[in-house]
Amino acid sequence: MLLYSRVVTAQGSPRRILAYALEATAYVNANSPLEVTCWSGGFGYPGGTVIIGAFVESQAALASALGGLIAQDGFNAMIEAGPVSSRSDMLREVVHGQPSGPPPIGAVATVTTAAAVIDRLADATVWAVEIAQHVESVTGSPVAVLADVYGQMGTLTWIGTGDDAAAADDARAKLRANASYVAKLEGSRGLFVPGTGHVASLTRIG
Repeated sequence: MLLYSRVVTAQGSPRRILAYALEATAYVNANSPLEVTCWSGGFGYPGGTVIIGAFVESQAALASALGGLIAQDGFNAMIEAGPVSSRSDMLREVVHGQPSGPPPIGAVATVTTAAAVIDRLADATVWAVEIAQHVESVTGSPVAVLADVYGQMGTLTWIGTGDDAAAADDARAKLRANASYVAKLEGSRGLFVPGTGHVASLTRIG
């Protein structure tokens, strides 16, 4: 299973940017086999960031779906008329955690990334799954672990999702109070490239 994400940075008012993102989401869902959700970038992302993403079975299936969209006049017209200043595509392979359906509108996802030391990638992946499982047991919320297929080699991503911002607050409080979590973080020593860790938040809008 792969997670495809189109990361868009747009210019203009939040109202215009979010309206455009929701229009694009609705178009893709209505005119392609992809089942996409739309997220607004919050803390840790540049202003005006929106992400439209979908789980796909394979890169071949994704290429077929995107090719069908690119061939449509309506899709191209929508892209050309949008307030987008930059965009990039990401593809990640699910290592731990399987999607059970999209979270509710207003759900908050905490996205953590770090690049593993290449000759410790296997060990880093094992640790990544172990820490995700521990966080799940402490917070009661799902945490997926994904490996970036393209981009910086060895990058691993954790995506923890709660129903709303209050759930994100609750999860942080539980982790701060959990001594085992702090101890397990120490197990990451030597597994990741220093300075590559990054934490950001997303809110589902569509």
